[in-house]
Amino acid sequence: MNAPYAPAAVAGLDPPCEPAQAQLLALQQRLAQEQYRRALAEQVLTERTLELRGALQTARDSERRLNLALWATGEGIWEWDVAADRVKVGGLVTGGQPVDLAAVTLDQLLAGVHFGDQPTLRAALDQHAQGEQAQVDIDFRMRLGGEWRWLHARGRSLQRDDQGLAMQVTGTIRDVSDQHEAEHLRRLMAHAFASTLDALVVVDAGWAVVQANAAFEALMGLEGGGVAGQHLQNLLRFVPDPAQPMPWRGEALMRDEQGDRALEVAITRIEPVAGGQQQHLVALRDISERRRAEQALERQALFDSLTGLANRAAINQHLAARVGRADAPGFSLLFIDLDGFKAVNDSFGHRAGDQLLQQAAERLRTGLPQAFIGRWGGDEFVITLTDGGDDYLLRESAQVIIAALGQPYLIDGHRMSVTPSIGAVNHPADGTDAALLVRRADAAMYAAKAQGRNCLVIYTARLDDGVARSSRLQNLVRSDAERNAFHFVVQPKVNAAGRTTGAELLMRWTTEEFGAVSPAEFIPIAERIGMIPLMGRHALHAAARIANEVRALGSDASVSVNLSPRQLLRPDLERTVLHACQHNRTDPSQIELELTESALVTDIGHVEKLLIRLRRHGFKLSLDDFGTGYSSLSHLRNLPFHKVKIDRSFVMDLERSPKSRVMLEGLVRLCSNLGMGTVAEGVETEAQFALLRAMGVDEYQGFLFARPQWQAQWIAKLRQELAG
Repeated sequence: MNAPYAPAAVAGLDPPCEPAQAQLLALQQRLAQEQYRRALAEQVLTERTLELRGALQTARDSERRLNLALWATGEGIWEWDVAADRVKVGGLVTGGQPVDLAAVTLDQLLAGVHFGDQPTLRAALDQHAQGEQAQVDIDFRMRLGGEWRWLHARGRSLQRDDQGLAMQVTGTIRDVSDQHEAEHLRRLMAHAFASTLDALVVVDAGWAVVQANAAFEALMGLEGGGVAGQHLQNLLRFVPDPAQPMPWRGEALMRDEQGDRALEVAITRIEPVAGGQQQHLVALRDISERRRAEQALERQALFDSLTGLANRAAINQHLAARVGRADAPGFSLLFIDLDGFKAVNDSFGHRAGDQLLQQAAERLRTGLPQAFIGRWGGDEFVITLTDGGDDYLLRESAQVIIAALGQPYLIDGHRMSVTPSIGAVNHPADGTDAALLVRRADAAMYAAKAQGRNCLVIYTARLDDGVARSSRLQNLVRSDAERNAFHFVVQPKVNAAGRTTGAELLMRWTTEEFGAVSPAEFIPIAERIGMIPLMGRHALHAAARIANEVRALGSDASVSVNLSPRQLLRPDLERTVLHACQHNRTDPSQIELELTESALVTDIGHVEKLLIRLRRHGFKLSLDDFGTGYSSLSHLRNLPFHKVKIDRSFVMDLERSPKSRVMLEGLVRLCSNLGMGTVAEGVETEAQFALLRAMGVDEYQGFLFARPQWQAQWIAKLRQELAG
């Protein structure tokens, strides 16, 4: 530093002589010295000011760089003045928005922290303030911008007092919500990977196992570990083409002690991170049970469950395949019906009939091992012979069938006999359409029945008359149902004393062209063409009219009418029966609705609810042909029937079969205990009547008492009975 110019005494001059001048001179000298000192001080002050300004600018630059650095990392600064109990947060960015928290007390700050994190945050601050922890380093949740955000705070004390207690704590704070969410998702995925029931395995680029879950180890039979490092091909004998587009789905087979197991495979590429190796996630699911179920369903769809033969759908597929080509070779088709099978069912029950069908099917398989054999339905079979359409082979095969099926059957100790009626056609001479071939073979089969049964008839053009009859009957059934051209008769029911308790309504049909047509012929036609609901509606109105006439006589006898399975499944049945009663001014209590067990197997839940509603309306409910179905006892237990009609097959066998008597006695007793009445059908002899009456049967129906008769005839007899 250069000192300012300082005034000095003038050399060689004598001090003023006079006192005043001397004083003035001294004063000027002191003034000059003072100015010198002041200039010197100002110069020093200026230099110090410049130094301070430089330091302040440096500090401001450092602070600006620090703030920029913190802003770039998303971090803010928090300060805690422990002595003043003030906390301030600045520069924090959360959710993309800056957040500055004004100075608040520590308690006020903690009030905004998640309840579950308040104790740990307070403890971390207190422990650091007391010198127990070197620094603060903690994550906690705080409500910011209307949502909970995860924050990470780090810091340490800048100053402590003589006792080592923090006076000022400062540090950084940043939003780590995304990291927490990612970590939570990672843990969740890791848990899902480990605990899912699907087998999961991560493999490297060479398809070696990197990691597998417990389900995969269990699938491989390696629950004890040891999967890592093994090649997927050694475990599954399957590796997809690496060039296959991902994700990839397919199936693989795995062989173990039980044989091949089908696996559903899904492969997803895992993108490498930061130069890592390519990996794949392989998901496996054992679908062996599903495949077996599908095969069972396929078999069920194409094979008859009773006989194991091909069913109607499979027969149609087979025929379509054989006639579908222009160059298809010729072959013979045989349509077989078992003569006398219905009598077996009626006399011995459906169980015996089923066993007979099973034995017949086995005899056909044994006798014609090279032929295609299927069950068309009921007691009907279809057979196609090997290619050639040879007449000798056809007749020889028919003789084998007649000989095989004509032998007696031994079922439950009973010898039973049926014979085959066989109709045959030749492809392509008799047709090139599968449906036409079956129809013509069916017509030939009916011709065989007409010729005395147990024989073969080969189709000729004249047999088309029978086909024409069937087609004509279909048209007549439709037109006569629409104009209500069917008529009705009744068959009475009586009690043990022989007095009338009711009557069953029976439908009859007479045509100008064919005369009287049996219900056994026209009812199946009506079912096939969908006219049963309309004919059933006519029957309900007829029953209601008769019941109204009976009530006018002062009798409470009921009129029963059969409901078909198709009627039961119609949503308007309840409304239909109520309308029939209302239209004919009939009380529902005089209408008895009869259902066969076969009508109950389609949708038992729907039928049960419907019957409960019908019973509440007052209708009587009767289970017809009891004992011929497969779940009779469950029907008695669950369905709200008033009566049970014992099938005529039990009654016919009553006199000669002790087993039938024991079964009937138990059945009558069971129905009585359940509060249900019993009706015996097909009573034809006094001996049958006596046995049934001794068992306690309530009502009887059969030729012993009355044959089906006209309504007027029954009403007249009922009037006479009431008058007597």
